[in-house]
Amino acid sequence: MKTPINEKRILDLILRMELMPMILQRHIEEEIVDLVQLSESWQKNAFEEFMKGEKLSKDELNSWLKKKGWNKDDLALHLARPEALFRFSKQRFGPGLEEKYLTNAADLDTVIYSLVRVKNLNLAHELWMRLCEKEVSFVDVAANYGEGPEAQRKGLIGPIAFGSLQPPIIRGLLRELAPGEFTAPKTLGDWHLLMRLEQISPSSFDEPTRERLLKEQLDAYIQERTNALLADEPVEPLHYDHES
Repeated sequence: MKTPINEKRILDLILRMELMPMILQRHIEEEIVDLVQLSESWQKNAFEEFMKGEKLSKDELNSWLKKKGWNKDDLALHLARPEALFRFSKQRFGPGLEEKYLTNAADLDTVIYSLVRVKNLNLAHELWMRLCEKEVSFVDVAANYGEGPEAQRKGLIGPIAFGSLQPPIIRGLLRELAPGEFTAPKTLGDWHLLMRLEQISPSSFDEPTRERLLKEQLDAYIQERTNALLADEPVEPLHYDHES
Protein backbone atom coordinates (compact mmCIF):
# COMPACT_ATOMS: atom_id res chain seq x y z
CA MET A 1 0.00 0.00 0.00
CA LYS A 2 1.42 3.37 -1.00
CA THR A 3 1.19 6.17 1.52
CA PRO A 4 0.74 9.85 0.65
CA ILE A 5 3.67 10.79 2.90
CA ASN A 6 7.32 9.79 2.93
CA GLU A 7 9.14 7.74 5.56
CA LYS A 8 10.70 10.76 7.30
CA ARG A 9 7.30 12.36 7.67
CA ILE A 10 5.91 9.11 9.11
CA LEU A 11 8.75 8.93 11.63
CA ASP A 12 8.20 12.57 12.63
CA LEU A 13 4.53 11.86 13.22
CA ILE A 14 5.33 8.74 15.25
CA LEU A 15 7.61 10.73 17.52
CA ARG A 16 5.23 13.66 17.93
CA MET A 17 2.31 11.36 18.67
CA GLU A 18 4.48 9.45 21.18
CA LEU A 19 3.79 6.16 19.42
CA MET A 20 7.36 4.86 19.56
CA PRO A 21 6.84 2.82 22.79
CA MET A 22 3.86 1.01 21.26
CA ILE A 23 5.76 0.37 18.02
CA LEU A 24 8.78 -0.95 19.91
CA GLN A 25 6.55 -3.29 21.90
CA ARG A 26 5.12 -4.69 18.68
CA HIS A 27 8.62 -4.95 17.24
CA ILE A 28 9.71 -7.07 20.23
CA GLU A 29 6.63 -9.28 19.86
CA GLU A 30 7.41 -9.89 16.21
CA GLU A 31 11.01 -10.72 17.08
CA ILE A 32 9.64 -13.35 19.44
CA VAL A 33 7.38 -14.76 16.71
CA ASP A 34 10.37 -15.05 14.37
CA LEU A 35 12.37 -16.73 17.13
CA VAL A 36 9.74 -19.32 18.06
CA GLN A 37 9.11 -20.42 14.44
CA LEU A 38 5.89 -22.40 14.58
CA SER A 39 5.77 -25.54 12.46
CA GLU A 40 4.37 -25.57 8.95
CA SER A 41 1.59 -27.94 10.04
CA TRP A 42 0.54 -25.51 12.80
CA GLN A 43 0.55 -22.60 10.38
CA LYS A 44 -1.47 -24.58 7.84
CA ASN A 45 -4.13 -25.47 10.43
CA ALA A 46 -4.26 -21.89 11.68
CA PHE A 47 -4.73 -20.61 8.13
CA GLU A 48 -7.54 -23.08 7.45
CA GLU A 49 -9.30 -22.07 10.68
CA PHE A 50 -8.90 -18.42 9.74
CA MET A 51 -10.46 -18.97 6.31
CA LYS A 52 -13.39 -20.79 7.89
CA GLY A 53 -13.86 -18.14 10.54
CA GLU A 54 -13.80 -15.28 8.04
CA LYS A 55 -15.84 -17.31 5.54
CA LEU A 56 -13.38 -16.47 2.77
CA SER A 57 -12.68 -18.35 -0.41
CA LYS A 58 -9.15 -18.40 -1.82
CA ASP A 59 -10.30 -15.96 -4.51
CA GLU A 60 -11.62 -13.57 -1.87
CA LEU A 61 -8.45 -13.69 0.22
CA ASN A 62 -6.46 -11.34 -2.02
CA SER A 63 -9.17 -8.69 -1.80
CA TRP A 64 -9.26 -9.10 1.99
CA LEU A 65 -5.49 -8.66 2.19
CA LYS A 66 -5.47 -5.70 -0.16
CA LYS A 67 -8.10 -3.93 1.91
CA LYS A 68 -5.83 -4.22 4.95
CA GLY A 69 -2.65 -3.39 3.05
CA TRP A 70 -1.23 -6.82 3.95
CA ASN A 71 0.49 -9.58 2.07
CA LYS A 72 0.39 -13.30 2.92
CA ASP A 73 3.44 -13.02 5.16
CA ASP A 74 1.66 -10.32 7.18
CA LEU A 75 -1.32 -12.62 7.60
CA ALA A 76 0.92 -15.51 8.66
CA LEU A 77 2.54 -13.27 11.28
CA HIS A 78 -0.89 -12.13 12.51
CA LEU A 79 -2.05 -15.73 12.94
CA ALA A 80 1.16 -16.95 14.59
CA ARG A 81 1.60 -14.07 17.04
CA PRO A 82 -0.71 -15.19 19.93
CA GLU A 83 0.56 -18.79 19.92
CA ALA A 84 4.22 -17.85 19.59
CA LEU A 85 3.98 -15.34 22.42
CA PHE A 86 2.25 -17.93 24.61
CA ARG A 87 4.92 -20.57 23.95
CA PHE A 88 7.69 -18.07 24.64
CA SER A 89 6.08 -16.93 27.91
CA LYS A 90 5.44 -20.52 28.98
CA GLN A 91 9.08 -21.48 28.49
CA ARG A 92 10.54 -18.33 30.04
CA PHE A 93 8.13 -17.77 32.94
CA GLY A 94 6.50 -21.18 33.46
CA PRO A 95 9.10 -22.45 35.95
CA GLY A 96 8.23 -20.98 39.34
CA LEU A 97 4.81 -19.82 38.18
CA GLU A 98 2.94 -21.80 40.84
CA GLU A 99 5.15 -20.33 43.55
CA LYS A 100 4.37 -16.85 42.22
CA TYR A 101 0.68 -17.71 42.23
CA LEU A 102 0.79 -18.85 45.86
CA THR A 103 2.50 -15.61 46.83
CA ASN A 104 -0.22 -13.52 45.19
CA ALA A 105 -3.26 -15.83 45.47
CA ALA A 106 -5.22 -13.47 47.72
CA ASP A 107 -4.95 -10.67 45.17
CA LEU A 108 -6.25 -13.05 42.47
CA ASP A 109 -9.47 -13.85 44.35
CA THR A 110 -12.40 -12.17 42.63
CA VAL A 111 -15.03 -10.12 44.39
CA ILE A 112 -18.48 -8.79 43.58
CA TYR A 113 -19.64 -5.91 45.74
CA SER A 114 -22.12 -3.06 45.74
CA LEU A 115 -21.17 0.57 46.21
CA VAL A 116 -23.00 3.74 47.09
CA ARG A 117 -21.05 6.98 47.13
CA VAL A 118 -22.35 10.43 47.94
CA LYS A 119 -20.68 13.75 48.70
CA ASN A 120 -22.90 14.69 51.66
CA LEU A 121 -21.74 13.05 54.89
CA ASN A 122 -25.08 13.56 56.63
CA LEU A 123 -26.85 11.83 53.76
CA ALA A 124 -24.40 8.92 53.95
CA HIS A 125 -25.16 8.45 57.67
CA GLU A 126 -28.89 8.72 57.08
CA LEU A 127 -28.76 6.07 54.37
CA TRP A 128 -26.65 3.81 56.58
CA MET A 129 -29.18 4.10 59.41
CA ARG A 130 -32.06 3.32 57.07
CA LEU A 131 -30.16 0.26 55.79
CA CYS A 132 -29.50 -0.88 59.35
CA GLU A 133 -33.21 -0.53 60.15
CA LYS A 134 -34.03 -2.40 56.91
CA GLU A 135 -36.23 0.47 55.77
CA VAL A 136 -34.64 0.36 52.30
CA SER A 137 -32.62 -2.13 50.27
CA PHE A 138 -29.03 -1.53 49.20
CA VAL A 139 -30.11 -1.79 45.55
CA ASP A 140 -32.68 0.99 46.00
CA VAL A 141 -30.18 3.20 47.83
CA ALA A 142 -27.58 2.71 45.09
CA ALA A 143 -30.04 3.39 42.29
CA ASN A 144 -31.75 6.39 43.90
CA TYR A 145 -28.98 8.11 45.86
CA GLY A 146 -25.67 6.98 44.37
CA GLU A 147 -23.78 9.81 42.71
CA GLY A 148 -21.11 7.75 40.92
CA PRO A 149 -21.43 5.99 37.53
CA GLU A 150 -21.99 2.66 39.31
CA ALA A 151 -25.47 3.94 40.25
CA GLN A 152 -26.57 3.07 36.71
CA ARG A 153 -25.81 -0.56 37.56
CA LYS A 154 -27.65 -0.28 40.91
CA GLY A 155 -24.27 -0.08 42.60
CA LEU A 156 -23.02 -3.49 41.48
CA ILE A 157 -19.28 -3.81 40.73
CA GLY A 158 -17.40 -6.90 39.59
CA PRO A 159 -16.39 -9.58 39.40
CA ILE A 160 -12.99 -7.97 39.80
CA ALA A 161 -9.68 -9.25 41.20
CA PHE A 162 -8.91 -8.02 44.71
CA GLY A 163 -5.50 -6.89 43.54
CA SER A 164 -7.13 -4.53 41.05
CA LEU A 165 -9.22 -2.68 43.66
CA GLN A 166 -8.18 0.92 44.17
CA PRO A 167 -7.48 2.47 46.55
CA PRO A 168 -6.06 -0.52 48.47
CA ILE A 169 -8.05 0.37 51.62
CA ILE A 170 -11.16 -0.95 49.84
CA ARG A 171 -9.63 -4.43 49.76
CA GLY A 172 -9.26 -4.49 53.54
CA LEU A 173 -12.79 -3.19 54.12
CA LEU A 174 -14.35 -5.85 51.90
CA ARG A 175 -12.24 -8.63 53.43
CA GLU A 176 -13.76 -7.82 56.83
CA LEU A 177 -17.33 -8.40 55.58
CA ALA A 178 -19.39 -11.54 55.20
CA PRO A 179 -21.62 -11.80 52.11
CA GLY A 180 -24.62 -9.51 52.59
CA GLU A 181 -22.92 -7.31 55.19
CA PHE A 182 -22.22 -3.65 54.53
CA THR A 183 -19.88 -1.03 55.92
CA ALA A 184 -20.64 2.09 57.89
CA PRO A 185 -19.90 5.27 55.90
CA LYS A 186 -16.23 5.55 54.95
CA THR A 187 -14.68 8.78 53.72
CA LEU A 188 -12.28 8.62 50.78
CA GLY A 189 -11.32 11.99 49.39
CA ASP A 190 -14.46 13.96 48.54
CA TRP A 191 -16.68 10.87 48.68
CA HIS A 192 -18.51 9.07 51.48
CA LEU A 193 -18.92 5.38 50.70
CA LEU A 194 -21.19 2.54 51.72
CA MET A 195 -20.14 -0.89 50.50
CA ARG A 196 -21.83 -4.28 50.66
CA LEU A 197 -20.05 -7.54 49.96
CA GLU A 198 -21.94 -9.75 47.53
CA GLN A 199 -19.54 -12.60 46.85
CA ILE A 200 -15.89 -13.63 47.03
CA SER A 201 -14.66 -16.36 44.69
CA PRO A 202 -11.29 -17.85 45.72
CA SER A 203 -8.81 -18.17 42.89
CA SER A 204 -7.33 -21.51 41.84
CA PHE A 205 -4.22 -22.42 39.90
CA ASP A 206 -6.19 -23.55 36.85
CA GLU A 207 -5.39 -23.06 33.18
CA PRO A 208 -7.05 -19.62 32.81
CA THR A 209 -5.10 -18.41 35.85
CA ARG A 210 -1.87 -19.83 34.45
CA GLU A 211 -2.47 -18.09 31.13
CA ARG A 212 -3.28 -14.83 32.87
CA LEU A 213 -0.12 -14.95 34.99
CA LEU A 214 2.00 -15.84 31.97
CA LYS A 215 0.55 -12.92 30.04
CA GLU A 216 1.20 -10.54 32.92
CA GLN A 217 4.81 -11.75 33.12
CA LEU A 218 5.27 -11.38 29.38
CA ASP A 219 3.71 -7.91 29.29
CA ALA A 220 6.02 -6.78 32.09
CA TYR A 221 9.04 -8.28 30.31
CA ILE A 222 8.20 -6.57 27.02
CA GLN A 223 7.57 -3.26 28.80
CA GLU A 224 10.92 -3.49 30.60
CA ARG A 225 12.69 -4.31 27.34
CA THR A 226 10.92 -1.44 25.59
CA ASN A 227 11.97 1.01 28.29
CA ALA A 228 15.58 -0.14 27.98
CA LEU A 229 15.56 0.33 24.21
CA LEU A 230 14.05 3.80 24.53
CA ALA A 231 16.78 4.69 27.01
CA ASP A 232 19.43 3.26 24.64
CA GLU A 233 20.42 0.69 27.26
CA PRO A 234 21.71 -2.79 26.40
CA VAL A 235 19.24 -5.68 26.40
CA GLU A 236 19.92 -9.40 26.61
CA PRO A 237 19.45 -11.42 23.40
CA LEU A 238 16.07 -13.10 23.09
CA HIS A 239 16.27 -16.85 23.55
CA TYR A 240 13.91 -19.73 22.87
CA ASP A 241 14.79 -23.40 23.20
CA HIS A 242 13.08 -25.35 20.43
CA GLU A 243 13.85 -28.67 22.15
CA SER A 244 11.62 -27.92 25.16
